[in-house]
Amino acid sequence: MDYKDYTVRDFLHDELFRKWIENPDHGTKLFWETWMRENPDQRNTVEQARDVLLLIGTDEYTPTAEDQAEVWSRIAYTMREAPRKTPVFTMWRYAAVFLGLLTAAAAGWVFLHQGKAVETTYVTAYGETKRIVLPDSSMVRLNANSTLRCRIDRNGRREIWLDGEGFFSVVHDSHNTPFLVHTSDVDVQVIGTEFNVNTRRVMTRVVLNNGAVQLKLNGDGQEDIKMKPGEMVSYSTTTHQMSRRNVNPADYNAWLDNMLVFNETPIAEVATILQENLGIKLNIEDQELQKELFTGSIPMSDVEIFFKTLSRSLHVVIEKKDNNSYSIRRKKT
Repeated sequence: MDYKDYTVRDFLHDELFRKWIENPDHGTKLFWETWMRENPDQRNTVEQARDVLLLIGTDEYTPTAEDQAEVWSRIAYTMREAPRKTPVFTMWRYAAVFLGLLTAAAAGWVFLHQGKAVETTYVTAYGETKRIVLPDSSMVRLNANSTLRCRIDRNGRREIWLDGEGFFSVVHDSHNTPFLVHTSDVDVQVIGTEFNVNTRRVMTRVVLNNGAVQLKLNGDGQEDIKMKPGEMVSYSTTTHQMSRRNVNPADYNAWLDNMLVFNETPIAEVATILQENLGIKLNIEDQELQKELFTGSIPMSDVEIFFKTLSRSLHVVIEKKDNNSYSIRRKKT
């Protein structure tokens, strides 16, 4: 199919384009990346269609207060960039969305010229994940039971405060504007990369997929750490414990595919992770049983599969106490 004459509206109605933006696979990403390289004159049109689709989603809806706040943030970031020519849109089914954008733009202009920054907060419940597109087109996948606060100042400085777990895909900024992720233990300074941050259990754990990040550890006398892809750094301000080792990032990012992956993990730790992500409490009566190791994966949407596997492999009995509470004990011989 020849997309050279496509307008923004045409791209929004194209299934292959929508798949690339909303749910890309390897083949889709390869096709569009190649097409963009071969058709650089269409980049502005594609980016405009992408921005609209990310804002409104695949379905039509009335923007929520959170959506409007995100639009505001995007405008605050975009206004510092060089102006682009914007085509005149005719009246069509997304007109209401653009009217909302126009209103937010006017408010954003006033907001910026008052010298204030724009902040947006996102929260997920147990068992819920959220996909967040930041004003600079960087993306965050926020894991369950987590809170993220995003702040964009009038100079485009990007700052994130994270409590819980999030996976970041950061777009490199042509102005080298800082992108910082703050936790209670470390400050992660990013250039352009993909990495996972987990702040649970009185420590922060950073796993780097690709690119480069620098960690500034909180506390006196701590040296900055430059991470390499495939490394995991864990640090706690409370205990002053720090570890650094090579890992398989896919094991720590499996929650992006709605899975939890374990490799010779003590059952007690598995129980903790289930409670952190799904709000499920496991009472393990036998102290020795807590030390037993589990290797396998758990679909977050169907934890009963895990219980069945665990029951067979460790010869245990699992009883449900209430909606979110279970007990585990060894079978009597």
